[in-house]
Amino acid sequence: MRGAYDASETYVNALRFRSSLTRLSFLALVIVPVILATIFYGLVAAPRYTSEAQFIVRSVSSQRANGLEMLFRTFGLSRTVDDAYAVQKYIQSRDVVRALEERGYSIEKIFGHPSADFLSRYPRFWRKDSVEARYDYFLDRVSVTEDSVKGITLLKVASFDPVSARDVASALIKLAEEMVNRMNARAQRDVIDVAEKELRQAESNIIEAQAALTAFRNRELMIDPSKSSLGIIETIATLSSEIAFTSAQLKELRINSPANPAIPSMVAKITTLEDKVKEERTKLAGGDSSLSGKMAIYEQLALKRELTEKSLASALKSLDVARQEARRQHIYIEQVVAAHLTDEATEPRRLRGIFTVFVLGFAVFAVIWILSVGAGEHAQ
Repeated sequence: MRGAYDASETYVNALRFRSSLTRLSFLALVIVPVILATIFYGLVAAPRYTSEAQFIVRSVSSQRANGLEMLFRTFGLSRTVDDAYAVQKYIQSRDVVRALEERGYSIEKIFGHPSADFLSRYPRFWRKDSVEARYDYFLDRVSVTEDSVKGITLLKVASFDPVSARDVASALIKLAEEMVNRMNARAQRDVIDVAEKELRQAESNIIEAQAALTAFRNRELMIDPSKSSLGIIETIATLSSEIAFTSAQLKELRINSPANPAIPSMVAKITTLEDKVKEERTKLAGGDSSLSGKMAIYEQLALKRELTEKSLASALKSLDVARQEARRQHIYIEQVVAAHLTDEATEPRRLRGIFTVFVLGFAVFAVIWILSVGAGEHAQ
């Protein structure tokens, strides 16, 4: 009997201990956090003012069209998803934090406002001031989201002063526009530089071709060998006609007057004319110094100049197309809603914060309570 009584008393004591532990756990995990959260959000937490700005990244070259973008297409404009994403990443980058500080928007000055509470102001008491600390704090106060259907990007800046929130949001939009302008300038420079390089090369080639042709003319003392050859061909034709005429006269004299003293002179004339024809033909084609060789060199030089002229015309056309393409790929930021000066604090959401603390604390308490009940039943 004594053993049964001790076991019953031990069980009752265990139940009392678990009951006390449950009450303490509920107090520590639910009641105390909710009270602290109520005090913090009700009395300590400083109001934060949120300034919003909405913008669209527009581009002429985008091929995607949906939702509100169809309206922009009626004006020949559209947005690019990649460029919009690049703008969003830039706004949330360390570069933009550094650019803000260079323009007088110091993170410590803006978010270290005297009205801020000790948990929310910068620098936070548990972390020293550093570049990474300023960047992490900046991400907590600045958010950028995009409506993938309409293509509108929403920028929110929360600060303890409504003027600072508006000024920072406006500065971020301006920095984003400057970044987009740099992207445009580089894209245009990359596209046009290649075309201009090809144009300069084509100009250099045509100058070299023309210089080679001029040097040939100065060296050979003739403008166009083909025209010079026409004169030689005409001379040969004239001499051949004269040879034929003289030969006919000679043949007639030999038939009608074989003893005519003019026959030897006519024979000598025919021989001289034939020698002259041979000489002219040698000039036309008969060695390296002949006109045919010079014509071959001249035609090569003329063909090279003609090809370089075509290449120059093609390079000029390519440059014009590159400039048009560069203008077509131009992107820019269009503000749909400018950053506004809010007259009412939107953060922190006090009731939601208190309720969140209650739900989390109660959830942890419930898990511990279930485990303790299960352990008690197992021990029993």
